[in-house]
Amino acid sequence: MTRFLAVLSGLLLTTAVGIVMPWFAIPAAVLVVAGWWLRTCAVGAVLVALGALAWADSGALAAAATGLVATTYLLNTATVSAPVGVVPTTLPSVAGAVGFAAVAVLATEVPARLEWVPLAAPVLVVLVFALVIRGVAARADD
Repeated sequence: MTRFLAVLSGLLLTTAVGIVMPWFAIPAAVLVVAGWWLRTCAVGAVLVALGALAWADSGALAAAATGLVATTYLLNTATVSAPVGVVPTTLPSVAGAVGFAAVAVLATEVPARLEWVPLAAPVLVVLVFALVIRGVAARADD
């Protein structure tokens, strides 16, 4: 199943690059196929996709969709040769990737006239970190 998802997500990554920048699809396809055997080529394929997105100046939705496909591709190609029982695409990993992509797309829709947002961001990061640590510490006590 992991091999199937690696192949499928590689094809989707190549297609996404081909939609954004058709000439970038050729090196992306070569690196995707090589990435099924060499992990460094898989990273190269994702970097080609990133370059295509930057060169084409694509929107946030296209970048988020390509990012989700790239995440799936990297997760599955990294575990193609893993021992039996290693499952890279679990519900938490998929929910996290989709959730962060949705938050990123929504963040681009917020009007840029809020001057206080950069001041609130560090405080929110510390609060979220404290909540995560509090939840982990509570599980460790059980």
